Amino acid sequence: MMRFDQIPSATPDASNRTALRLDPYWDGLWQFGSAGQWVKREHAQRLRAAGVIGQLPGRLRTDPAEALARIDADWERKLDILGALAGWRTLTAEQQAAFAGTVAAGTRDRVIGDLFALGLIDSGTIWAPTSETAGADRAALWRPATTEVFDKLLAPLLTYAETVSVTGGESWTSGSQFDRHNILTAELCLRLAEFARIGTVLGERLSRVRTLAYSGAGAPEPPGVSNQTADAVIVRRDGLRIAIETTAHTGGMHRFVKKVKSWCDVFARRPLETNGLVVCFVGVDRVDVRAEKSVHYAARKAIARATRDVPGIASNRTADRIFYTDWTDLFPAPREASADLFTFRAQRPNGPSGGWVDAHLLDEESVPFDPSRMPIDPTAVIANASGIRATPHWLRDPVDARPQLHMLSLREAGLDPIPHPARNRRTGIRLQDLESKNREIGGAIQPPARLRF
Repeated sequence: MMRFDQIPSATPDASNRTALRLDPYWDGLWQFGSAGQWVKREHAQRLRAAGVIGQLPGRLRTDPAEALARIDADWERKLDILGALAGWRTLTAEQQAAFAGTVAAGTRDRVIGDLFALGLIDSGTIWAPTSETAGADRAALWRPATTEVFDKLLAPLLTYAETVSVTGGESWTSGSQFDRHNILTAELCLRLAEFARIGTVLGERLSRVRTLAYSGAGAPEPPGVSNQTADAVIVRRDGLRIAIETTAHTGGMHRFVKKVKSWCDVFARRPLETNGLVVCFVGVDRVDVRAEKSVHYAARKAIARATRDVPGIASNRTADRIFYTDWTDLFPAPREASADLFTFRAQRPNGPSGGWVDAHLLDEESVPFDPSRMPIDPTAVIANASGIRATPHWLRDPVDARPQLHMLSLREAGLDPIPHPARNRRTGIRLQDLESKNREIGGAIQPPARLRF
């Protein structure tokens, strides 16, 4: 085992890297229950008026009229916060800052106050029957608000590139909220992105199974395909997509088997070479769980059963594409990781003979995948995701690899190439348009920053 502060980090100077963040599992953020305590702006006003609650924290007392008057102030940071929440549903203050590469919001953070006052985000806390300490700000929770404010107020102000960077091209929605589940999934992905060699990570909003198995792999979606969504996706550097299913409880064997079978059905219909997709269930037992109630045993039993019921064919076995690992195998103690994290070691069922075999999901020899057999370039998602604000900031380079979304907007407006002065007004030297990639005198002409993805 290694302490987080001993592991080489992809973001060693960040103030919210893993070694400095709260550990949502071992620090006891959720010993009981799975939801935080939430408040919306209008809800807080009613509670305050009724005398049920006292004074709100400073960051949540912003006047809505003031927030609206400065809606375009701190613009990039506001979009960074909204983009991270859109992709991951629920985040702690530290996690949001880790995605964006900023300092976590404090007690009187004006940007958070404005977003809350405008009804764009909800504020939450980890419930505990004690008074809060100064450290409670670190565990403050944020999620997208279930309002129409984004579509009515903010969306008209966004450029096309900004819209895609915040929403990933999806509609703005808060969706279902499972706070413990979302935060543990985000934490796992942040740690893999920081400590392991991966291509990128995708949050829940970009993890629809029908997209991963069909449209995102260059195939039409069949009628009636399920709306099932993975919790996240780890994209390996060769383009293999590892869907993550965080499993804190099996919710009854029948329902969990049905969920695993739905994955088996997808795999049986779509061989690995057509979409580069596998799934790993990550079991997260509570710290004090008794062995006989363990997610580990129930989940593995369900996976074995589902792969027996839907085995696939000899050249495309479903059991070869379904994996399981435990949170405590990867992180066996507070602020420590095992060597399993670096290769994302898991186990998969060994077919009719029973038993389980080890596999290292980030090792191209252990879990082979030939990207050349895919109908599209499976690594393109790595470059595309580098412009999404839900992507950890250190995985957003190089910028020139991103799609030139600004050209779509400019061509729609009849501006192609980008309009610019014929000569530099200071030097008199002729300027080249953006697409020429001319590197003389400051490089190619760039569109305004807000148009760039």
